[in-house]
Amino acid sequence: MKPLPVIVIENLIIRLPNLHAIAVAATQAGLTMIAIVPDTLTPDDIDALPFCAIPIQDWSSAGLEKMVCSLERYATVVGIGTSTGFFTPKGLLGAHVAELCARRGLPHPPVDALYLANNKFAMRQRLRERNVYTARYARVIGDASLVVAAEHVGFPLILKPVVGLGSSFISRCENIADMRRVFRHYQKHARHGYYTEYFCAHDIGDEHFEPMREMLAEEAIDGYEISVECLCTGHQILLLVMHDKLDVEQSSYSSYENLLVSPPVRLTLNEQQQILIYTRVVLNTLGLRNSFCHVELRYDSKGRASIIEVNPRVGGVRGRESLLALRGVDFAAVYVQQLLGKPLVSPSPPWRPGTMQCLRCTHE
Repeated sequence: MKPLPVIVIENLIIRLPNLHAIAVAATQAGLTMIAIVPDTLTPDDIDALPFCAIPIQDWSSAGLEKMVCSLERYATVVGIGTSTGFFTPKGLLGAHVAELCARRGLPHPPVDALYLANNKFAMRQRLRERNVYTARYARVIGDASLVVAAEHVGFPLILKPVVGLGSSFISRCENIADMRRVFRHYQKHARHGYYTEYFCAHDIGDEHFEPMREMLAEEAIDGYEISVECLCTGHQILLLVMHDKLDVEQSSYSSYENLLVSPPVRLTLNEQQQILIYTRVVLNTLGLRNSFCHVELRYDSKGRASIIEVNPRVGGVRGRESLLALRGVDFAAVYVQQLLGKPLVSPSPPWRPGTMQCLRCTHE
């Protein structure tokens, strides 16, 4: 009898702890895990991993298909996924993996929804088309578009990458001079960062995006910054944990979250409920399914929630730990169940305000 593995494809080396946890969960489910990882890992690094890992250089859809087909000669693959799904030089990894699954009849998130969630401008466009509230925004492509964007959005505004990673290159601008300085800083320095390959050019519908050459301008909203950890199954959206970001550190070109508190102590029960309703509307509008989701938003002085970003994966800042500590949700175990297409049971009781819990975060 052939082995029954799940294949997890991961292009972001700092997410290796996720692979460790998923490998343990797969073993507990009576399966094995095969990881497809970057070829930047040395042979010694790969040998030290407590699971089977295969390096790959070709991250294209065809390259991944070829790799999976070679594994299928020796094993009956029962699930394929990626824990993060960031862009590679060959496109959006999450979308490529979803296409691998679709060709095999395996559970997967919708490809279109993954592209929308990974592109902040395209996401806002979809929300606006469906009459879902979002703060004013504009696309900045070159110096010539700075004035037009500023006139549409107004000051103060935030400039950030269209495709985000690690809270880098996020700046508040008070005037056109600030915008020019921030935009030129981004164009000069972003391409030299460790994440350059994750800012890959791509198409969404009729729009072509080159994230290394453009930015998103959005209205700067004063208010509380909130995040919601969610689990989208094939049929429903489970809202698991809401965090109040009590300590957000803003530097010239980055933003970091140092202290998360749950439930949000600065919001009333009614305000929390409004945020949960808005979060559900956003995820349904984007069409996300079969995925953990980390939703970031602001709640302003007018009592409105406004989206900041949607990540179709578990939150990177202590997200796994928060789910386990506050809700008893084991990310890795649930992730494996999703890969297999098994029914998921909503945590009991459903999320609701209760005793305050806090997580002090470190930046990994």
